[in-house]
Amino acid sequence: MPHFLVSGIADLVAQVATVLRENGSTVVEVDDIDDVPRACADAGDRAFDGYVQLPATFTVQGDTAVERVQHFFADGVLARFPAVSAALPALIPEARITFVMGVLPPEVSTDDDVSARAALVRVLGHAARADGPAGLRVSVVGSGSTPKDIGLTAMGRNPEWESLAAGGSGGSYADWRVELLGLMSAET
Repeated sequence: MPHFLVSGIADLVAQVATVLRENGSTVVEVDDIDDVPRACADAGDRAFDGYVQLPATFTVQGDTAVERVQHFFADGVLARFPAVSAALPALIPEARITFVMGVLPPEVSTDDDVSARAALVRVLGHAARADGPAGLRVSVVGSGSTPKDIGLTAMGRNPEWESLAAGGSGGSYADWRVELLGLMSAET
């Protein structure tokens, strides 16, 4: 029986967990992303067939738009990284990680912000594939995805949503790294 870890906003965690259970899986629910390391340590190595990382509960803080966006990225988007790092040893070979994008309040959300957050999550997905168990598959789905779409994607039954599952462009992590570093330039 497949076993999943699902973290994020409690209501959405419960909805996705229901879909997974209805499709024959067991689920560990975590409603605080900071508790993911404890849940993974409790489960042990190679305990999970997949990890679904939903948006976390987050309150945007700051007096200016710059401060609010900085706070969101520093304490919101980047909080995904330690949770994934903790989850990797708890995943079996051929496991799946499914990232679900969050939504910022309109006063601080822009098209550039949405693109930047998606890019960071894709970078995290590539890094997870480099460090994770053999055959790790990564999917990134949008904030408008239904709990059913998320659950089916996590189980590998929704292939049209799996943007990184086949390895992005099909290359290795090393190829991706060379491609990414080739886009960088030094400003003097």
